[in-house]
Amino acid sequence: DTTGAYTGVYMNRFTQSVYIPGSIFKTVTVAAALEAIPDIREQTFTCTGVHAYGIDDVTCERPHGTLDFASAMAQSCNCAYAQIVEQLGKETLEAFVEKYAITQSVTFDGITTAKGNFDLTDTSRLDVAWSGIGQHTNQINPCAFMSFVGAIAGDGIGALPHIVEEITVGDDMTYRAKTEKMERILSGATARVLQELLQNNTQVKYGTDNFPGLTVCAKSGTGEVGGDRKPNAMFTGFVADEEYPLAFVVCVQDAGYGITQALPIASKVLAECKNVLDN
Repeated sequence: DTTGAYTGVYMNRFTQSVYIPGSIFKTVTVAAALEAIPDIREQTFTCTGVHAYGIDDVTCERPHGTLDFASAMAQSCNCAYAQIVEQLGKETLEAFVEKYAITQSVTFDGITTAKGNFDLTDTSRLDVAWSGIGQHTNQINPCAFMSFVGAIAGDGIGALPHIVEEITVGDDMTYRAKTEKMERILSGATARVLQELLQNNTQVKYGTDNFPGLTVCAKSGTGEVGGDRKPNAMFTGFVADEEYPLAFVVCVQDAGYGITQALPIASKVLAECKNVLDN
């Protein structure tokens, strides 16, 4: 075929693609705020639908009014996050993105994932705000971001994924995968607050009935890619139940809203994972 219609069809998008994350990146900004701003959980934020920066603005689809820290995350309020990013500052946000290894490659099973991007070089205050919201030039690799979310579930310590469960040669098993822990990237206290916030998202926004029998902690995202293309629909999180130690990420390219396009996929796949683990 020489038409170009199949370009990229053989790419493993979990390991080799990068995506504009949209609001799933707010999980990173929340983690940084918890570690760098002592009173952040006691603060409230006012959203009129617009947070002005002079030439341009950070906007929400509708005014959210006055929100506390947990509600700002559950409602995914861009204006509230612009205010949080202003308190963090560019250098602090950059430092935490590096600490959390958001844009670094992950290596497992002989595979090295694509690197992401978080570049605030010569950026305006507006661009820094949009970066903390998950836009601007941000790009994340799904596998690497899932590893970050898994670290939240693991009280600050993540685990490497694997795609090969076991290898047998004749009657002999020569390899069986086992959990390999990563270095600590979050304090246990920060991770546990994030667990509560992400579980609250499911309870007040996504609906626990979408995940029967599972305690799901999650964040949706809608990655605006510009032009006439639909956004990337994103949904990520983990299951808090010890018997179902699952972290997940869903990326649906050019699909629309994460909550309408990616969440139903997560619901179906997690239900099947539960079925496999139960049996």
